[in-house]
Amino acid sequence: MTYLSREGSQPLQRSEAMMGLPVDAEQADAIEKDWRMPPEGSGHADRTSHFIASFPENTDPQAAERAGRAWAEEMFGSGQYGGDSYDYYTAFHTDRAHPHMHVVVYRRGLENGEWLKVSQRGDMNYDRMREVLVNVAGREGIELEATPRLARGLHDRPVPDAEYRRAGEEGREPIPPSHTRTTAILAAAALLHQSRRFATEAQLVEGKSPETARILYAASAAASEGKALAEITATISNRQEADMSERVNAVKTEIRDSIDKMDRGVEKVGDNATRMRLAREIASLKAETAPLLANPRDLAPFTQPGESGRYRGLEQNNPSELAAKSVVEERVKAVATRYGVDPEATVERYSGSTPSKGLERQFQSAEVEERGRTRVARGEGPEDVQARDVALSRMHQEIGLIYDAARERSRDARPAAMPRGLGGDEGRTDAATPDARRQDQAHQAQTEAQQRDRAIDPIAQRIVDEQAAEKRAAAAREAAREQRDRELDERAKRDRDNGRGL
Repeated sequence: MTYLSREGSQPLQRSEAMMGLPVDAEQADAIEKDWRMPPEGSGHADRTSHFIASFPENTDPQAAERAGRAWAEEMFGSGQYGGDSYDYYTAFHTDRAHPHMHVVVYRRGLENGEWLKVSQRGDMNYDRMREVLVNVAGREGIELEATPRLARGLHDRPVPDAEYRRAGEEGREPIPPSHTRTTAILAAAALLHQSRRFATEAQLVEGKSPETARILYAASAAASEGKALAEITATISNRQEADMSERVNAVKTEIRDSIDKMDRGVEKVGDNATRMRLAREIASLKAETAPLLANPRDLAPFTQPGESGRYRGLEQNNPSELAAKSVVEERVKAVATRYGVDPEATVERYSGSTPSKGLERQFQSAEVEERGRTRVARGEGPEDVQARDVALSRMHQEIGLIYDAARERSRDARPAAMPRGLGGDEGRTDAATPDARRQDQAHQAQTEAQQRDRAIDPIAQRIVDEQAAEKRAAAAREAAREQRDRELDERAKRDRDNGRGL
């Protein structure tokens, strides 16, 4: 605050949530209290983030200040980005060639307590910040470019605040620090990312605006070679560039709306199995479109592998596995029914490739709902969450064993044993009848299947043992109850015989 206020000679202004009050000594104390700033030397996590919105030389200072404040409010105070709204204060400076607005943001959200995080994977990112600044500045008649400094050919490292302060004190121009090997690699990676982004946006609008796509492809090539975009945009006005950006954003919005519409439609489907199949198809679309939409947070899980290891069914391109499909699915349905989960929907969840993290969550939520509805239909009361999760986990263990057994049989499948008299069995040549040979082969196959089933997985044996133990315990409890009833009957009979009975 001391530096940004130039020792009190420049005004600081609070956020619109705090009525835009000037930061005097009283407000400074209020900020320190509200933001719970730690004493000097204590604490490790940064409580604030510092941003600078810079404007071209000779920009009208009043217009630049209004644009800077509008940018801070839309970006941090509106709640549209980052999952929350954030408190901040601003300082507007005109002591350099480029007028600029400092924005110091308290990183803890005002409404939900979400910590401010600037990430290319979320909607609070530097590309979005530039786009918003272009829009709010345009309303003040200030023309800006919404491209990163690297893409504009500015490959030097940014000048840190401390160097700006030193240069001001020494009366010289600030000097950017030299690149290290690491920062040079990071700069090259940023250029590559920008190049891919331009190419992706070109693909989006190629059908509706070929000229926009042509320019974006050229910008992609320039960025990948480290050239300044000015070589591409020299003949393009800022208005045309803004129009191009609007076209790209319109297509992204259209894609996003289509996905939301499909999600709403799936929720209305009554048949559980059909809903699961549609959810899988939409999940594939989400995975494909997430990178095109700057990978928004709600779609990111559909680009990541699942974590539970569940829902791995039979390989669709494996004939030997698919031969057992009907038998396997009947067993899976029986298990699902026993655990109060929709059998047809369960088979559908296991039909296809292993789901992404996002689809896996949808499947798990569906199982919880199905089990809950089954309990209501049976007249059972609310279920403990932990007991429910244990039951569903056990269900998936049993289903997993069924599919493991099918895959094991598929891997071990081999031609039937050579019939006697055809070169095997120590050279015996006695001709067995075809029926006898088939019986021998069937018996051998059955024996091998039983051996495989017994050795599939220790989990299978554990489940069998646990179920057997539960049955033994239930039988023991029933036997004890019957024994107590017999003892009570005998005691009552003795009491009656002795004349003490009622």
